[in-house]
Amino acid sequence: MRTTRQFRVFLLAAGSLVLASAAWSWLRWRAQAPERSAWAAVQSDLSAQSARIDSIEGVIDRMQGELDAQKRAIRSASERLSHVGRQAVGGRLPQADYRRYLQEIDRHNDAVDAHNVMLSELRRVQEEYSALVDVHNALVDSANELQRLAVQEGIQLAEPKSGYRE
Repeated sequence: MRTTRQFRVFLLAAGSLVLASAAWSWLRWRAQAPERSAWAAVQSDLSAQSARIDSIEGVIDRMQGELDAQKRAIRSASERLSHVGRQAVGGRLPQADYRRYLQEIDRHNDAVDAHNVMLSELRRVQEEYSALVDVHNALVDSANELQRLAVQEGIQLAEPKSGYRE
C-alpha cells in the first residue's frame, strides 16, 4: 500500500513537472513570436530582392547584347562609308554615289545615337543594380545579426534562404 502511494505521488510530481515544462515552453514560444516574425519578414524581403536582382541581371545581359549588335552596325556603317569614300576621284563623288554617301552618314549617325542612348540606359540600370545589391547585402548582414542573437537567446529560426551578392 505504501509503495502504491509513493508511486502515485511520484506520478503526480512527474506529471506536474511535465505540465510545467510544457507551459514554460509554450510561454517561451509565444514570447519569441516577434523575433520569428522579424525573421520571416527579413527572409521575405531577401527573397523579393533576390528576384529583383535576378531580373535586373537579365535586363543587363539583354542590353549588353543589344549594345554589341549596335557596335556591329556602327562598324558596318563605317566600312560602307570608307568604301564609298574610296570611290571619290579628285575628292569628288558622282551625284548618285554622293547621295548614297549621305545616306550612309545618316545611318552611321543614327546607329551612334542609338548606341549612346542604350549605353546611357545601361549605365542607369547598372547603378540601380549596384544600389540594390548594396541594400541586399546590408539586409543579409542584418539577417546574420538577427540569427546570431537568436542563437544566443535560444530562439529557433527557419534556415536562411539568401546570401551575399556581388
